Amino acid sequence: MQTDRPAANRDSVEHVLNLVPATTFLLSSAYGELRSAVVVKCVQQVAMHPPMMLVAMEKGQSLSPVIRDSRNFAICVLAHDDRATRMMFATAPDQGVDAFLTIPHLIVPGGSPVPMRALGYIACELVRHLDIEADYEVYIGMVHHAGLVEQPKTKVARRGVSRVHSHGWARIAKRSPSTEKPNGTGRARASSKVRRPS
Repeated sequence: MQTDRPAANRDSVEHVLNLVPATTFLLSSAYGELRSAVVVKCVQQVAMHPPMMLVAMEKGQSLSPVIRDSRNFAICVLAHDDRATRMMFATAPDQGVDAFLTIPHLIVPGGSPVPMRALGYIACELVRHLDIEADYEVYIGMVHHAGLVEQPKTKVARRGVSRVHSHGWARIAKRSPSTEKPNGTGRARASSKVRRPS
């Protein structure tokens, strides 16, 4: 790369670079039977009309040829506490390995898979690919669709069921002592009368 001045040492400027807002995203794509994804942090909106997104991904990922051939990708917004997805896609799976077979997901317009654990997604069509002289490559996509992923509401239903069961057991527990004592004493009296000598 021909420049007038050398680049700064990362360690000397990182304390300021960290002030730039950044969060964790999952970049995914599919082409034919191939599906892949990898966690990325460098995501930015670069145009308003039409809306466009820029994604920088570390070079050497198996996701690169999938995006190149399909010309589509999805940016999935992950929750801050979603460690499972981060660990699963810390690096893109090997070519031919479909990690989405083991997790619930949906397919968004363009064909990219989105985990159900994601908060939302942005489906893009590839318009530029820049192979810059660095350890990352850049993709620019035009936004065609975006949406939130509806999370299943299972905890509320489970609590309701447990409450019903607990109330039911409480009612049985209240009834059982009052019904067992009269029956027990009645049987004892009857047995004692039978055993009395005539």
